[in-house]
Parts: sequence; structure tokens; C-alpha cells
Amino acid sequence: MLGPLLIALAAAFQTSVAAAGQLAAAINLSWAITALFVGPISDAYGRRRVGLTGLMVMGGGILGSILAWDYWALLVCRLVTGIGAAMIPPNSMAFIADHFPPAERGRPISILISASLLGPVLAIPLVALLADLGGWRTPFAAFGVVCLILWGLQWLWLPRQRQAAGRAVAFVARFTALSRRNGIWHVLAANALYQTAAFALFTYLATFLVRASGMRERETALPLAVALLGAMVGSLLGGTVAGRPWRIGAVALTLLVGGVFAGMVFAVVLSPWLTVLFAAAGALLLTVFEPVTWALMAELAGESRATANGMLATSNQLGAMIGASVGGLLLAFGGFSLVGLLCLGAAVIAALVIGVKVQGMSAVRGQPAEA
Repeated sequence: MLGPLLIALAAAFQTSVAAAGQLAAAINLSWAITALFVGPISDAYGRRRVGLTGLMVMGGGILGSILAWDYWALLVCRLVTGIGAAMIPPNSMAFIADHFPPAERGRPISILISASLLGPVLAIPLVALLADLGGWRTPFAAFGVVCLILWGLQWLWLPRQRQAAGRAVAFVARFTALSRRNGIWHVLAANALYQTAAFALFTYLATFLVRASGMRERETALPLAVALLGAMVGSLLGGTVAGRPWRIGAVALTLLVGGVFAGMVFAVVLSPWLTVLFAAAGALLLTVFEPVTWALMAELAGESRATANGMLATSNQLGAMIGASVGGLLLAFGGFSLVGLLCLGAAVIAALVIGVKVQGMSAVRGQPAEA
């Protein structure tokens, strides 16, 4: 939600847009660290407990942001928000893996990713509008309350699970077993690079439209929604691709072409709406990769699904942190063209890792993963 707020936050705390961009990166740091430990806890003690705890902590961090009196106070609130948010996606993906066989997971995974993208499609325009009407604190108040309402709904909806007594969390054993799976580190590396490209694109797109095209902050709401709709379509396509034997070659190609489009958004002077269309095309092509990644991790994970999902979520946030943080530094030192170069370079390297290193994995060939 910080994309439309970067300029307002920079003005409020008397800092630069590049420094405000680090607030977007902060949530990814705490998210990345927390996600590693959430998976084994979810596998041992149940999805319901982890999901409810995550929503409560996330809502508290967002509501706490209203009271932030300086940059560092807001930074702490962002870190707390990341801790809560980290508990939700791996846990949700594990719910799917618990209830669907491998051949049928692609579609529900893509639907869940699309739902996670639909949230920003609806909410980011509202963030921009609320900030324009009531200042940067107003969106935090609104969405903090939404989180608490969702917590109540999830208390009613999430299925109760009976856990085996004395079941061990076994952090080290679970991570050790997963780290020996053939090709898992290549999948994680490619995913982190994909997230770097995607997050740099979405974090700085609104600022680019304001600075390059003279838009007001609230006028960026619709362009951001269009770009996120592109990502939604990409995730749905990825759900179809995830179960195909040619999925690795396909996503290597979409990463490559998507990186070109994302790079051109910041590197080539275009009309505002042509820039938005390039951003939507880049987001669509890049996001095809995401459901394939979750499907691969589920196939590799065995019974430690949430643990594997936590590792993938950590790579998500490391990539997102790099996209926001390094993107901000490049913006400060070299302008938007270097942000475009970051998008392009990260996507190209991800395509090479997938196309060269992952192509021969047993999971790709539809065979049991090798230890």
C-alpha cells in the first residue's frame, strides 16, 4: 500500500522518495525472517492458529502506523506488520496442498494468487484516494480496521484441525530435509529474482507517473489498478501452465519478455497510458511464473508443505526487499532508467536460472523429487 504514499511520506518526514521507499522494503525484511519459522509451526500445530495470529499481528502493525510520529516509528510499525503478514501466504498455500493432489493444485493456487492481487487492485486506488482526502494516516486507519474485521470472519471460517499430541516442530530437521531436495535452491533463487523485478515495477510506478507525467497522487489509482489487473491475468494463466509438461520453458520465456516490458516502463519516454499498458503487459508476463513456483515447491516438499512455503515466502520477501531498496538507491543515484534496468536484469537472470538449471529437475518431469 506504500506505492501511492511515497511522495506524501517523504514530505511528512522531510526525507527523499528514495528513503521513503525503504519503508516499503522494511516489511519485506521482517516478513522474510518470520516466514522461515512460521512453516514448521504451521505443520506442527495447525493452519488455523497461525492464520489467526498473523491477521491479528498484521492489523496491529497497520493500526499502530497511525500513531507514528517520525520515520523510525513508522519503520518499526512496518516491521511488525511484516511479522504478521508473513504468517498468512505460506499457511494459505499449505491449506491448498493439504486438500488437493499435485495434479490439481495449479488452478486453486492461481485463484489464491489472483485473490491476493485483487486486493491491491481494489485497495491501492482507495489508498491513493484516502491519502488525497485525509492525509497519509487515513489509509492505515481504514485498512487496519479491515484486518480486524477479517480476523473475525476467519475465526468463523477457518476449519478447526485436530493435531497429534506431542508433534514436534523440528525446525532443523525440516529445513535440512528440504534443503537436500534436488533443485530447490534454484527455484528459490529464480523466485527471488522474479520478485525483485515485479516489486521494483509496482513500488515506483506511481512515483514515476507523478514525476514524469505530472499526475496527481489520486490520479495514479486507476493506472495502478490496470497494471495489477495485468498481474491477475498472469496468475490465472500461470495456474493453467503449472500442470503442463512444458511449463518451465514457457515461464522462462514469459520472464524474459516481461522483463523487457517492465524495463521499458522506466527507461523509455512514453505517453502516460502507454506507460501503463507496458506496465500491465510486463506484470502479466512476469506473474505467469508465480503459480508455477508454488506448484513446484508443493511437489518438492512432501509432508513439510508449510515449511517449504515459508522458504518460498522468504525468497519472495528478499526479492521484494531488493526491488524496493535497491530500486530506491538506483533512483537516488541514477534516476528512473536504472530502476528499469533493475527490472530487466533481474527478470533475465531469473529466466536463465529457470531455463538452464531447473529444466532437468525430477519434479519438472513429473517424477518424485530426489533427495
